[in-house]
Amino acid sequence: MKRDPNLRQPRNFFIINLAITDLGLLLSNNTLHVIASFKKQWIFGQIGCNLYAICGGVFGLGSITTMAAISITRLVAVIRPLSSLTLSSQFTIKCLICSWIYGSIWIMPPLFGWSRFVFEGFGTTCTFDYFSRGYWDKLFILTLVTGGFLIPLSIILLSYKFILIKLNRRSRRLTYRNSDEQNLQLRSRQSNVYSFQSANSVTDTRKQSETVTICEANGENHIVQNSYLTEARARRTVLYICAIFCIAWAPYALTAVLSQFGFDRFITPYTTAMLGLFTKTAACVNPLIYALSSVTFRQQLRSLMNSFYTCGQTSHSLSS
Repeated sequence: MKRDPNLRQPRNFFIINLAITDLGLLLSNNTLHVIASFKKQWIFGQIGCNLYAICGGVFGLGSITTMAAISITRLVAVIRPLSSLTLSSQFTIKCLICSWIYGSIWIMPPLFGWSRFVFEGFGTTCTFDYFSRGYWDKLFILTLVTGGFLIPLSIILLSYKFILIKLNRRSRRLTYRNSDEQNLQLRSRQSNVYSFQSANSVTDTRKQSETVTICEANGENHIVQNSYLTEARARRTVLYICAIFCIAWAPYALTAVLSQFGFDRFITPYTTAMLGLFTKTAACVNPLIYALSSVTFRQQLRSLMNSFYTCGQTSHSLSS
């Protein structure tokens, strides 16, 4: 973004925020987890346990809500591209603040006495208490899973569903319109031959008319092709986002819910440790999906890599 001003646009603020949440999740949780794993026990006390769980919840849920905010803004851009609701810096910052607040609300109740934070896995990580089965414990788990997981997931799925529907309709309308316009232009150009022209001039006019018609048809076909490519890229992005989202968070959320209804026999230190690792995969992959889906970002990344290669070649030639 420092190299290209075009990347410093409000819509890319969401990508920055997503990178911040994912990086914060990895730095805060992984650092303490690695240290505790080498020590073979949790050495940071209950305060460290609370901090670990809060950071994991705030950054993790912040990442999910940021993904939901991205899907909403893309839906608005597709449905109402010329509306007065422009994606300004001020509006984007407000959306990001709301996403942070929304994500933080669901993980804070244990600090005020509603449930608590406990050790999980091999005792080297901490999370919310989904082992206890009291009434208030069940209510907290269901509230957390619904508000922190199901609602953002529903927003993401519904938003991208409407986006794909809109793109499909738009591409079909564009195809039908271009086909009708091409037929009308062909008929009009074939009929617009002046009677007072000579035979040679009539032939030249028809050739020019056919050439112009072919060029226009090729241009229109190019537009249709670009529309199809955009739609295909949107489908792939939706597939990747939903797959990573569900793979990372669905098993963990499902385990937390099942543990409240008598299925805790499936919860072992091995399963909880693996599920914790799955939640970290989204933090690693999400920035790549969103950033590399941007053509401008890929171009700048390619230019940066080429500059590094050129610099390396120059230094090698000078040293030799």
